[in-house]
Amino acid sequence: MKLKFLSVASLAAASLGLMVSPVMADRAAAEANLHKLNVPDGFNVEVYAEVPGARQMTFGQSTGTVFVGTRGKNVYAVVDRNKDRQADEVVNILDDLKVGNGVAMYQGNLYVAEQHRIARYAAPGFDLSLPFEQMREVVFDDLPDKAHHGWRYIDFGPDGKLYVTVGAPCNICDVSGYEGSIIRMNPDGSEAEVYAHGVRNSVGIDFQPETGDLYFTDNNVDMMGDDNPPGEFNAAPEKGMHFGFPYYAGGDARHQDWKDKEPPQEVTFPAVEFQAHTASLGFKFYTGKMFPAEYQGDAIIAQHGSWNRTEPVGYKLERVTFNDNNQVTGHETFIDGWLVDGEAWGRPTDVLQLPDGSLLVSDDYNGVIYRVSYGETQQTAAAKTDKQTVTDLRMPESVIAHPDGRLFVSEIGEFGKNGDGQISIINTDGSKAVLAAGLNDPKGLDLFNNELYVADINQVLKVDMDGNVQVVADSSDFPGTAEFLNDLEIDGSGNLYVSDSGTDTGQNAGIYRISTLGEITEILDSKAAIKRPNGLLMDGIGSLLVADFGTGDLYRLDIASAKLKDLNTGFGGADGLVRDTRGFLYVSDWNNGKVWQLAGPRATPQIIADNLQAAADIALSADGQYVVVPDMKAGKLIYLPIH
Repeated sequence: MKLKFLSVASLAAASLGLMVSPVMADRAAAEANLHKLNVPDGFNVEVYAEVPGARQMTFGQSTGTVFVGTRGKNVYAVVDRNKDRQADEVVNILDDLKVGNGVAMYQGNLYVAEQHRIARYAAPGFDLSLPFEQMREVVFDDLPDKAHHGWRYIDFGPDGKLYVTVGAPCNICDVSGYEGSIIRMNPDGSEAEVYAHGVRNSVGIDFQPETGDLYFTDNNVDMMGDDNPPGEFNAAPEKGMHFGFPYYAGGDARHQDWKDKEPPQEVTFPAVEFQAHTASLGFKFYTGKMFPAEYQGDAIIAQHGSWNRTEPVGYKLERVTFNDNNQVTGHETFIDGWLVDGEAWGRPTDVLQLPDGSLLVSDDYNGVIYRVSYGETQQTAAAKTDKQTVTDLRMPESVIAHPDGRLFVSEIGEFGKNGDGQISIINTDGSKAVLAAGLNDPKGLDLFNNELYVADINQVLKVDMDGNVQVVADSSDFPGTAEFLNDLEIDGSGNLYVSDSGTDTGQNAGIYRISTLGEITEILDSKAAIKRPNGLLMDGIGSLLVADFGTGDLYRLDIASAKLKDLNTGFGGADGLVRDTRGFLYVSDWNNGKVWQLAGPRATPQIIADNLQAAADIALSADGQYVVVPDMKAGKLIYLPIH
């Protein structure tokens, strides 16, 4: 990807008002957080470009340049020359605007709506170095020049007219003129008229592809409580309709100062109501062919998120569904995760469809544009995986990576046969060696102070790098019956945690703690909710994530109190747990041969592999680029790429 960077000289030139200057692209912060997004199966989200303060977007004809407005003085052009769906250059084409939020393309002209006026710029797709400020043609200069709700959103309708949202200059008040409305005009600015009345602050409009009807989002009155009034998605199929403001604060809710006042005409209520303060902004009806067929005709809405609610909400993409008769049937979350534990790292603002059917989503908080695609990554991942497979292993159960890149693998051999198990080394060149032989049925592994710890049926062993084996705890040392010791996890102080999966019915199941002094205590017994504890993973100080092989559930265990919290479910024969350097969580399913990726313990699981015979205890490669999976029944070690 070719990127141009804004130099000190360019900054100086920009400050002097020069027309065009490339913008430095720094997408690292956004990309580091992408794993936190909850994305439906088959979909992928990546950063398309960095655009400071990115708001409304429009698609340029011929070259496919994407023009992007802001709530500041700038409009940008995002160029993808080689059509690889990654920006090659971001150019600042206008830098003297008064809230240049609204952008639209029509017959080769770029329209930009500022707080106080609308102008058009000829042929922006022809040459981005043109002096656009000098070429400005103001077509309409009668917009209310008021800062409150002064960011306009524009689009051309199927009637060839330009539609413009004009917010009310207040939280709630009497409006006059064009305030609190959606207006429309001819492309040259003539014959301007109010199309829809009673609209408090719309920052998103689009036209239903089958009917041509106008739909718009509206953000409603603040300071009426956490859950009142609702946000709105409205249908305006004809001119002259009234949508309630200020007589209705949102939906059918009324502000105390306006509850006794009657609107001047019949009010049309929302087609969809959203949770209060989610701040629905730009949206698009989906007409592409890339997404599954059920998305056809549905609206994908950017919800900017709350600023005045006790517990934040929004910060996501919402999907409004329509039936074959073009009627709303409901709404649901499409993608969320920009809000994590009450803190937002991104705020979606607008949605734009590209010709290939993928969607661009702008984010003015993070200053980026994302691209949402479907079905583009699976083939590449599979090809990389096949090249990394290690074969000819004898029931590999667990794997752990040494910092130097070597892998240690526990090989059970013949299950239930003592003395034929071993710990093998997979060197960085792919060659194999035996570190320690003569074990029984070795399973879970962990490394601490350059020594390897092994769960071997009813005992815990320690193996040094020369292959010397020492018993850390034998069966008689455990306070309960060591039935089926399975996984190992070591905390930062050297305390060792061992899961015992017990019998097939969960008898003698539990979790043990072996202190640095060798003291063994049972911190969870078979009476707990976990039927057959398996994979263990430290989850902060004093806390363990536990995979339940018996139920497929994922739990968090508070070590001190032995209290359990049910986090997630549906992992079949849940086996291994690992977290990568970016915070992704991975869970393997021994019964069904699957591996999932999760943004966090409560996130929606995304399958990254589902064709294994028995996915056992997984690990992260030393370079952080792969989840390494022992496929026990296949006798293989699989590398799943995660970058």
